[in-house]
Amino acid sequence: MRQPNKHLIAAEALAAWNDKSAPAVAVDTLTLRCELITPMYGGGVTAGEVDAALPIRASALRGQLRFWWRLLHGRGRPPQETFAAETAIWGGIASTQPTASKVAVRVDRITGLRVEPAFVYQQNHNKHGELKTMPNAADWVEAYAMFPARGELTKDKRSEEISPHRLARAGLGFRLGMRLHPELTAAQREEVNTALRWWASFGGVGARTRRGLGAVRVEGLTPVTNVEVAAKGGRLILLALSETPELAWKNSVGRLRQFRQGVDLGRNQKTEGSESPAGRSRWPEPDIIRRQTTHHSHGHAPTHPVTHVYPRAAFGLPIIFHFKDENKGEPPQQLLVPEVGDHQSGDRMASPLILRPYWNGQRYQPAALLLPGWEAALQVNAGVGDGIFRPAWPSDPAERQRLAAQIKPMQGRGNDPLSAFMDYFEKG
Repeated sequence: MRQPNKHLIAAEALAAWNDKSAPAVAVDTLTLRCELITPMYGGGVTAGEVDAALPIRASALRGQLRFWWRLLHGRGRPPQETFAAETAIWGGIASTQPTASKVAVRVDRITGLRVEPAFVYQQNHNKHGELKTMPNAADWVEAYAMFPARGELTKDKRSEEISPHRLARAGLGFRLGMRLHPELTAAQREEVNTALRWWASFGGVGARTRRGLGAVRVEGLTPVTNVEVAAKGGRLILLALSETPELAWKNSVGRLRQFRQGVDLGRNQKTEGSESPAGRSRWPEPDIIRRQTTHHSHGHAPTHPVTHVYPRAAFGLPIIFHFKDENKGEPPQQLLVPEVGDHQSGDRMASPLILRPYWNGQRYQPAALLLPGWEAALQVNAGVGDGIFRPAWPSDPAERQRLAAQIKPMQGRGNDPLSAFMDYFEKG
């Protein structure tokens, strides 16, 4: 008789299923109790909205598991072999006919749903009738991870054109059921179980999970270890224990904020007499844009010595560059997007970096994970407007070292932006 996987809790029969993708007969049926430990952004049919009737969708969870399977078991194989192996488990349009998924997922017993705005716009008392441009974040969110949820004001700043988005608060609970078809081999079942553990350790539900939104604690699963991550080609750094998952989340995302924008790290000190809260960026992208557009305000002529790479593109795209003094000669707002090619399409490239609270089996820790295959993000080409697409980072080791020495946040930390961040995340 087949023994249950050691990483899974004891199974119990489920009477009904809301994912009909797999046949009814199965040999493996398991249930897992899950709890949301950070706010969930979106997750419903409409982007950015929480579905009050069905906040956690079984089809979305199965898609998450499929993503982790592809990441862990699809790399290094010929494309046709990967496709065949994937469809054999998860289903799809095969060469001859559609193939049903052999993994069915059920979500039920949802409890503790609270949906609240993540931001609130306040009156600007210095300008009668106007609202402050930047809304106040709720104390239960990390604002740096949540910029798409801020909403938008009308041009006269007197009302909200797009209201701040509402998020599901941490504490939502649900039961996840999984049923595996008897045709799956022992090796395939183990692959599904591995994808489940990686999702539980590093994935989530809803949008922006790579910045820690929608993180879930799953009872009864063994956390993925540093050794397992390294064996798959990833990098995992864990910091000291935190009292709560919220503090662990804010700590992990806060370190990325400091690395990219922090005063005396990502930016200079505020210039005396300036109205800006901080000085110029120490990263090269703003000055590259100034050179490309031939626009800059008085005192902001481009001076950065690095002129031909976009290092922050490696953290994910698009990136919005808003120049505060556009009305004083600075460039208009620019959107840095990836070049359409073999590895990306449209105007987005997912970040290879995951920041979130990590459950070690006893307590929570701030975590930074570089996904297996993270090095590919360094080779993305990015550009703004109709300009030239430039590499995020060079491939030549000597050139990497030379450029890293000229970008202050990276100096002494690493010869590529992602490695430099991981060094900062660990050492501060």
